[in-house]
Amino acid sequence: MKRNMWMIGSVVRGLSLAACGGSDGGGTADAGPVADTGAGDTSTPPTPDTSTPPTPDTSTPPTPDTGTPPTPDTTQPPKPPAAQVDPNCIDGQYTEALPPYSADISGAVNSYSSSNYMGFIDSVLGSRYPVGQYLVNTALATSNQGNCIDYFLNKKATPQDIIDQMSTFVHECGHFADIAAGGFTFSGGMEDAYLITPALTLKCTEGSGAINGGPTFARSLIKGDEYNVMWPPCAGFGGGSNCDFYANVYLDGNPNDSKFEGGDQGFGSVMEEATQYVNSLATGYSFQDFVGWGVSERDGILTFLFYIQRYLRMARLQYPAVYPIITNDCWREVILTIWGRAWLFLEATKDIGKLGIADADIMKLVLRPELMEEIQRVRDLEGCQ
Repeated sequence: MKRNMWMIGSVVRGLSLAACGGSDGGGTADAGPVADTGAGDTSTPPTPDTSTPPTPDTSTPPTPDTGTPPTPDTTQPPKPPAAQVDPNCIDGQYTEALPPYSADISGAVNSYSSSNYMGFIDSVLGSRYPVGQYLVNTALATSNQGNCIDYFLNKKATPQDIIDQMSTFVHECGHFADIAAGGFTFSGGMEDAYLITPALTLKCTEGSGAINGGPTFARSLIKGDEYNVMWPPCAGFGGGSNCDFYANVYLDGNPNDSKFEGGDQGFGSVMEEATQYVNSLATGYSFQDFVGWGVSERDGILTFLFYIQRYLRMARLQYPAVYPIITNDCWREVILTIWGRAWLFLEATKDIGKLGIADADIMKLVLRPELMEEIQRVRDLEGCQ
């Protein structure tokens, strides 16, 4: 479910699986209110020829060649600081070419037609963020939940309208693709699938919450830990400062009542949202020249790194039967891969101030030594030296 929440001119990109269950359970996606995610530059869309609907070039998006500009720096992404990842473990060894954010998409922008918005999305993603193109196309081809673009499409009059929503499209289509790739196992549980890149898909079982018949506890329960007072939920959706503006979307509900809410989902859904928030940040990086000031791409993934740490800590200290499950060899690979990919893009965007709102404050929480120790415990179980 896409929920855009406004904070004093800044855009909080908040997305929730809520009723769809992510790869933590079956169901259908829940469409929420979608607002324009632009921040100022939407008033200058270069679309003088939108009155010429034929647009033959956009109907056949020849994107592979546009996605290979001579940008040697994209083949060697900056390594995250050693304090955040371990170069001798899965997280520190994760590598991925950064998206070619400087690829020229002016042709697609100038020839944009709202009647061919799907072709435009495919074209510019192919040029700027091929992993995002893969996720969108996979979702469109495999999901039985409908068209993930149309499900969350708000405005399409201009190319800026579409690019403003690109983070949402990639994020939500990533959910649709993961749900389609997972499903029920012969043992009766759910299989959580994570499509990281075209070359890497990870799948694990027993990540579902009790609401879906799984062994892990509801993610909303982490609000009962000692860190909730350090970064409490905001009073309302997207409002306030020095507070968690994602908690009301993702940590909602009471797992002990009969009403299903997004926060009732278990550990697999925490990792699913983290996976897609990395994609949100990667999309923001890819289209940074179209982004106005103050969107929450960095906030989203940092919030979910914080949730991962807190969930692991609570499981270890309060749910001893759950902790060995979510730190088995399969889940260790998922945790450390997503952790490493997250820091790769956090490092790449550290100087792009417009991709964050309260990211510096959340970063301080994530880097607390006792919470970083939770990730180190996972590395230790993995046998990293």
